[in-house]
Amino acid sequence: MNLSNIDVTALIIIIAAVWFVVQSISATKLPSKFLPLVSIVVGIIISVAYSYLSSKNIQLEQDLFFGLFAGFSASGLDDTLTKSISGLIDSFVGILVSKATDSTSKDSSSTDTTSAK
Repeated sequence: MNLSNIDVTALIIIIAAVWFVVQSISATKLPSKFLPLVSIVVGIIISVAYSYLSSKNIQLEQDLFFGLFAGFSASGLDDTLTKSISGLIDSFVGILVSKATDSTSKDSSSTDTTSAK
């Protein structure tokens, strides 16, 4: 396997294609525990298809390697984006909720003191 002439653009295209296909598949009722395996299989299929369509030359070892890499990358990309974005949203919502709770408790305490007079 000759990795000295890696087509980075092709690899990025394959990763993006795998990610989009797996996102489409994840909208079905397939359990999420199978999505990494689906991502790897889709990566291999897309890598071999891309190699055949672009050069009519399939280098099986290299295409399998690129497919595995694209599958793992797409799976990791999805996992990272999901956790990062949900973490940011959760922390932002947590800040907003705590500020709303603080302002509500201040309002209720000032209401309590005026009613006691």
